[in-house]
Parts: sequence; structure tokens; C-alpha cells
Amino acid sequence: MQKIRVLIADDHVIVAESLGFLIGTMAGIEVVGIKNSGWQVLAFLENTETDVILIDYHMPLMNGIETTIRIREKYPSIRIMLLTMSEEPAIIKEALIAGASGYIVKKIEKAELENAIKTVASGKKYLSDEAVMRLAEIPNLNTPSGNEELGETIPITPREIEILKLIVQEFSNTEIAQKIFISPTTVETHRRNLMKKLGVNSALGLYKYARKHGLID
Repeated sequence: MQKIRVLIADDHVIVAESLGFLIGTMAGIEVVGIKNSGWQVLAFLENTETDVILIDYHMPLMNGIETTIRIREKYPSIRIMLLTMSEEPAIIKEALIAGASGYIVKKIEKAELENAIKTVASGKKYLSDEAVMRLAEIPNLNTPSGNEELGETIPITPREIEILKLIVQEFSNTEIAQKIFISPTTVETHRRNLMKKLGVNSALGLYKYARKHGLID
């Protein structure tokens, strides 16, 4: 029986390597790579078959959720699970909306980590107990995607608000990137993430949301 091929992504090298060693001792699982950024992950996937990716949320340039969105668009069969220190309800929900199959915190035991990997590899979702409890704090969690109420309950980050304001002022991705010192590709990722969060499919939809919530005059 083929082993579950796991890729680890964490910008803390020692943490990533320690995690790789730990997972390498699990039956039926093999670590195919350890990467320290979202860009490295995307480059790695072009040449290496991977079943499950464990990815940290806090990474420079392109965080775990942005990376998840990109992976899901290009490799929809790969299962992604965030493994992070953060227990913020907004981040957990954002990860699930982005397409993550699981969310676990780094303080879990080895046995639970192994179970989580095998669960998401089988096509199911896995949330640690801490993640479940934090999600329970969010109202209307099960609001269907695309419903106008979804935009009401999903927290928009300060960076997303900044980009949303510039988008509705009709600045291009390149112009926005120059203004806030990020890459045009990252701007496009934020744009797609905003549309998915708010259940809209055009710049007009973003404009209506911004007007409704007082983000523009």
C-alpha cells in the first residue's frame, strides 16, 4: 500500500525539520519535502507528487491561507491542513473558506497529528478540539457560500480592507502593489480571497460591499 506523501511548510527551519523527523516515524506516512515559504511549496509541487500539505499560517510574503488558495486552484486533489499556533476564530474560518481540509494547533500530541493526517488524506476534514471550540464562538458559521450574509460574518483583515479600498478606486493590481509594497501577484490573491469571502464575483460586487459598510464615501 502506498504511503501518504506529506509536504511540510513552515518558515521556522528548526520547527519544520523537527516536525519532519516526527512524521517520518509514523506508519504509512512519508515526508516528501520540507519548505520554508509558500513560493517554495508551489515550485516543489510542479515536480513532486504530494497527498497532504501541513502548512503554517504565519509565513512571510505569502501566508498559509494565501498559499492554500493557490494550491487549491492548481492542485485541487491535494489535501491541505493548517498546523499553527494561532487559535483565532477568524483565521480558522478563513482557512476553511480558502479550501483547507483541516486545522490543528502545534500543541497536539503525536497520535492526534498522525490521525489528522490520515483523516484528511482519506478525503475527510479534521479540526482539533481547540479549533472546534473557537469556531463555536462565530455566529452563523453555516451560512451558505454566496449568501449575502456571509460577508457580514467573516472578519475582513486590515490588509484586505486596505486593498479593497484601492480596488474600488479602480487602481490596477500593479498600482496597488506599488502603493503598499507587495507583489501584484499577492494583490491578485487578496482580490480572489475577498471575492470568495464576500460571495461576489466582480469588482462591482466589491464596490457594493464597500459602500454598504462605509469603507468608501
